[in-house]
Amino acid sequence: MKTILLSIVLFISLNTYSHFNLRIGDPRNSWQTEQGTIEEASLTVTPKGLFMEYGLYLSFSSAGTQWTNVKDTLEVTLDFSLPENAMITDSWLWFGEDTLKALILDKWTASSIYESIVRRRRDPSILFKQSATQYQLRIFPMAGNETRKVKITYMVPVEWNKNSIAASLPIPILKTSKTLPEYFKVYTWENNQWKSPQILGDENLLIQKEQDETYGECNMVAIHSSKYSDNLKIAFDSPLKDGYFFSKFQTGDEGYYQLAVSPSDFLDATGSNKVAVLVDFDASNTELKSMEILNILKHEMQQNLNPTDSFNLIFSNLDILRHSDSWVLATHQNIESAFQILNNNISDYSNLPALLANGVNFVKENMEDGKILLVSNSSEYGDSEVANKLIDDILALMDKKIPIHITDYQTLNWRYFVMDQYQFIGNSYFYSNLAKLTGGSYQNMVNKVNITELFGSAFKYLFGSINSFDFHTKLANGFCYSRYFLNKDENVAYLNEMILQVGKFKGTMPFEIDFSGEYKSDIFSESIKIEDNAQLENDSTIKKMWAGSFIQSMEKDYSSNDIVSEIIDESIENRILSLYTSFLCLEDTSNWCLTCKQEQFRNDLIDWEMEVPVTTKSPFEEISDTVSVYPNPFINDLKIKIQLSEESEILDLTIYDLKGSVVYRFDVNQLKSGSNKTIRWNGQAQNGSLVKPGVYILSYNTLNTSKTIKLIKR
Repeated sequence: MKTILLSIVLFISLNTYSHFNLRIGDPRNSWQTEQGTIEEASLTVTPKGLFMEYGLYLSFSSAGTQWTNVKDTLEVTLDFSLPENAMITDSWLWFGEDTLKALILDKWTASSIYESIVRRRRDPSILFKQSATQYQLRIFPMAGNETRKVKITYMVPVEWNKNSIAASLPIPILKTSKTLPEYFKVYTWENNQWKSPQILGDENLLIQKEQDETYGECNMVAIHSSKYSDNLKIAFDSPLKDGYFFSKFQTGDEGYYQLAVSPSDFLDATGSNKVAVLVDFDASNTELKSMEILNILKHEMQQNLNPTDSFNLIFSNLDILRHSDSWVLATHQNIESAFQILNNNISDYSNLPALLANGVNFVKENMEDGKILLVSNSSEYGDSEVANKLIDDILALMDKKIPIHITDYQTLNWRYFVMDQYQFIGNSYFYSNLAKLTGGSYQNMVNKVNITELFGSAFKYLFGSINSFDFHTKLANGFCYSRYFLNKDENVAYLNEMILQVGKFKGTMPFEIDFSGEYKSDIFSESIKIEDNAQLENDSTIKKMWAGSFIQSMEKDYSSNDIVSEIIDESIENRILSLYTSFLCLEDTSNWCLTCKQEQFRNDLIDWEMEVPVTTKSPFEEISDTVSVYPNPFINDLKIKIQLSEESEILDLTIYDLKGSVVYRFDVNQLKSGSNKTIRWNGQAQNGSLVKPGVYILSYNTLNTSKTIKLIKR
């Protein structure tokens, strides 16, 4: 059993590896594939609080490949990554003008069905979760002269600060295309809670109001392919009020909540931050232009620095350029002005030693406590001997220690230096040691999704941590439980990082928050009471947020099949993709969705809501019943899920051994017409004895179909 579990762990290990790839080929010759094309792409964006709900529409083709004939029978395979904590909640596949809404099944059953259908040349798509961040979509068949359209609905965690909420656009998925789709249309809506939608990362991309044929009155931006950048985000004004955001979904005295709290709103830490921002740019070490880097940095400074903070901007060049010889208040206008003055003057080559020396001297000259934020992608000082000498020279310039926080955005030409058992990348040896010796911090692109995320997280470390941190939620007349933090270690918080939490509660309001800790050697304790009239009522999406967090926490534990079984149950009940389930679209299912519609906007406290699809039989398809099993292989407990159409009934449900002998026959009188039930088999034969490990066959017959499923008992 240990060997089996180890194999599972190796196969679905939770990592942050990002892989994007679009391939098309004939599944009969799986070794021969070519890069596919995304003909059209669009996105709907619905803010939900701690998450944004995305509806990603993609149309695939084999344009530019050897397969262009109507007789070609091709399979599309899209590998893609999503941010950690993201959760896929639905999948649709178009069959002509009609829409197929996916079933969610355990992975083994779904894979078996998909593979059998590929051999029989019918119309499925299947969507897998392969790790914490990696996914795969497969579609079959696609003729060489046609397109196949899909929709993937998923929720991405939001990056919060006091001024805005934001999430990255899925541009890397579009870049898998052999020929980029000419435009990527992004649709969204605004109301009294979610205001001022905007695109971050390119100030020339403006979201404008539009009357659309599909979405009606909406906000839309059409992003041209020449503007595709991994650093583009969509943002809204932050809905924080009095330092927190809270909403709930409640039925009776039980419910779910989402919560965002800004620590800096409750601690007396304003007016004391002075930051010299040093920018070093080596054009050979990044795919981005200097203007893109500067625009991202400018935005993050405007979002994370308070008007009472102070800054200076210092650029690398042959002669180092300073915006000012004294500290400047960090208002939006002052930051904008500084970048306008220096934007066109940064060099395309690194002058890192002179830049660091200038920054240290600036802080010394102003005779005040200040910090340095170095933003660099230089790679010339990774050798330990060279790095150690440069570190000594920089430290010698300081009369007292000046914290240097370093953000390394190098993405090209990484060079590796092996020292003892450690491996260093680019300037990482120099940066990590300089930050450690000055009391600063160091981070690079190794574990970051994009440069925007990297720059944003730099300010978290810049303003320091809250140690011995304790955060507790409760009800005045009840309690909270099953809480999940979405972005932090439970024992450490940062002044400039939002505390984001989902949880369950039982009881009656008001909702209460107590948090305490130590910041800059001072002990603090704060309490927040949220009365009924200050709470936002939300829809059942909050339940999905909690269920997705619950599933992800269990996925990190591979200790027993009971956990796998519980993950599958939660995944299927809440329609959230897990490591052990798949979304499967089938042409011949009762989930042919004749009334699936695009997102609808509602101008009330439940801001957006998907119109609930009414599943019905297609008039063009055969009525179908489904039986699925999980987990498979199993040890002693097998779950059998039965879904029957209203007109059908199950006639026989029997387990056989490979000799054809009956092992166990279920009482079908318990399974009436129109049943949707999950029953269990405990691995015992009809006489009560435990059956031996091996292969068995589950056979079922209904009014509409007769099928078998292979079972494996460990």
